[in-house]
Amino acid sequence: MDKFHKKNQIEQKKQAELIQKDEFADFEGSKAELAFLKFTHFLAKNRKSVFIGLASAIVVLAAVIGYFEYRAYLFEKETVTLEDLKLSHQKSKVSLEVQIQSLETFLKNQSTGKMELRVWKDLSKLYAEKGEFGKAAGYLEDAAKKIDTPKEIKALYFYIAGNYREKEKNNAKSLENYKIAAAVIEPARELNGFKAWSYYQAGRLSYLNGDKAASKEYLEKAVKLDVAESGEDVKLLSSYLLLKLGKN
Repeated sequence: MDKFHKKNQIEQKKQAELIQKDEFADFEGSKAELAFLKFTHFLAKNRKSVFIGLASAIVVLAAVIGYFEYRAYLFEKETVTLEDLKLSHQKSKVSLEVQIQSLETFLKNQSTGKMELRVWKDLSKLYAEKGEFGKAAGYLEDAAKKIDTPKEIKALYFYIAGNYREKEKNNAKSLENYKIAAAVIEPARELNGFKAWSYYQAGRLSYLNGDKAASKEYLEKAVKLDVAESGEDVKLLSSYLLLKLGKN
């Protein structure tokens, strides 16, 4: 009896599964209607799970939106704070030391990290005015490394940093910056004047460092560029250095 009873239960279970599988077997509507019907049946059978999942998704979405809105609010607040700070500097005509100190403090206290580029640029200018060219170059180098586009701004920052490093008597770092500026600006066809100066500076410092091969390569690139009349000076300077290289 036990075996028969168990066998009967198994058969009943299989039959119930077949009935469940064939629940929509007699449906004569379109595929879209059938899909919608199955979906509504699924929702009806799994109301609790669907509700929990939907509620969780809404909570997560609200948290994400709230986070980005809060970050945007902080950025706007810090922008206003920075502008007010710079305006107070202008009105009060405070010393370079005070301006630098207040901007350094602002930089440490800002929470979004989005103000760094602006503050680095301002600090670089102030340190250059103060004669601390190493710090001025450092801030511009940091800014240039963080910029991807536009390429000409990235190159310009490295170029100016090269000038500052040279004033600091750090020719090795200056040459590195000029080389980076030249490489970054090289694809730009409409900026041949700036490109020629970058090549010239890299060639000039390579010459001073005793790397004649690299110097010649950069200077020849500068000479070959088609520049406007205002850019003829850099071609003359490059040609002069090439003549000196040929004599040595």
